[in-house]
Formats: sequence, structure tokens, C-alpha cells
Amino acid sequence: MPELPDLQVFRKNLEKKFGGKKLIKVTIASANKVSVPQTTLKEKLEGKKLKSINREGKELFFVFEGEQTLAFHLMLNGEFHLFHETNNYKNRIIELLFEDKTGLALTDWQQYANVKLNPEKPKVPDAFSKEFNKEYLEHGFKRYKSKRIKDLLIDQKFVRGIGNAYVDEILWDAKIHPLSKSGKIPDKVIKELYNSINKVLVDAEEEITKRDPDIIRGEIRDFLKVHNSKLTHSPTGGIIKKENLGNRITYYTDEQVLYE
Repeated sequence: MPELPDLQVFRKNLEKKFGGKKLIKVTIASANKVSVPQTTLKEKLEGKKLKSINREGKELFFVFEGEQTLAFHLMLNGEFHLFHETNNYKNRIIELLFEDKTGLALTDWQQYANVKLNPEKPKVPDAFSKEFNKEYLEHGFKRYKSKRIKDLLIDQKFVRGIGNAYVDEILWDAKIHPLSKSGKIPDKVIKELYNSINKVLVDAEEEITKRDPDIIRGEIRDFLKVHNSKLTHSPTGGIIKKENLGNRITYYTDEQVLYE
């Protein structure tokens, strides 16, 4: 599943490609994966220019004139594809055709990806929002004191945008064991964790852009330092361990401190 750094790069590239263009045709291929009927989308969006593309957690918000917003959630296997005039990609969910005959298709072979018109903005803070700060972490760790730190950081009802792979990277960078109890983590370490969250996510966005400047789908993960099946040791020499924790594959090392 694409996580915050992936979607940050997708957003920039899609806005560069389609920003300011007028949408001339919208076609729904999987009606049960779109929140409103095609007639509604045509009425609300066709003939409107795409003003901007924003990222909210693990969704991309396409904002059109008239403050009409189309939100895309890729889920596990959703992908964006570019086309010219006619889309030939299979497993389509929705297609957008713009005035210069360039188009964007959302596909998903599992049909889990979904699209919503004018969704409410979630109240849970995004990992890059100003509301997500050290104080928010401290308060949350006290509130959910018995919850494992990895389970809490991956919970989109606590903070939006971070997924399994990057939680592992963040916890390794902050030297916190994934099984640590949130309420047992010292305030000093929480500050270090907050810094690690920002550092890991920003660095990953830069690395993805460097490796594939035009990427709009898929995941580049081979640069990750511990959540990487090809590695046996971390950059600092720790043996990488791999376990199934809470139905998620988790990578960590003994360099990380267990707070319990």
C-alpha cells in the first residue's frame, strides 16, 4: 500500500501533469467503488478546471473549480495510469479525460480502491499537519498507554498517512522496540520519536523522487534501512529480525529499546 512519502510524490507529479486543465469527461467503470452516481459526477465536475491536488493521510484530494473535491484512496493495489484519448487499462474504477485529451485512470485488480465526492476532512491529524506535534504524541501515549507503539502509530484513527513499512523505519531510527508500551516511553524519547517521524518521511520522499522523478504508482522500498527483505543487518550493524506482529510483517533489531 502506498504510504505518505509515495503519495507526496504522486501528488506533485499528477498536479504537474493535470493542474489547471479542464475536465471534459468522467467515466465510472465500477459504480460500487465510487460514492455517487456518474450523473452526479458529470454535473459537478465536467467543464471544471482542476485547481490543485492535495494529500490527506493516505488519500489524494483532487480539488476542482466550485470547491468540488474528488478523493482517491488507493488501498492495497490501486494504481494511477496515464492515457491519451482512450484508456486501454483493465480493472478500471474511474477515468478522467481532460481538455488536451490527456487522461487519468484509476485501476485495481482487487477492486478495493475507492473514490468519494466531497468527503469530510478527517479530524485525525495528518503526520505532516501542524496539529501533529510532540504534545499530541505525549497526550496520545498517555491516553493509549497500554497499546503497543507500533499498533498506535499505524492506526489511522490516531495519525494519518503512516503505514507498516515506515513505522518500522521510524521506530528503528528512534531506537524504540515495536512492542514497547506507549505509556512507558519517556518524554525525552517521545521528542526523539517525533523528530524521527519527520526525518524518515521527508528523507523517503526525497529518495523516491530521486530514484523515479515521474512516478505516479507503485512503491519504491529498496532504500529502506530495516524494513527490507534483502537486508540482514541495519546500517549500524544490528541483525534485522522479522516477525508477524498483529498480522503485519515487522522488521526491527536489538538496537531498539523495549519499554514495558
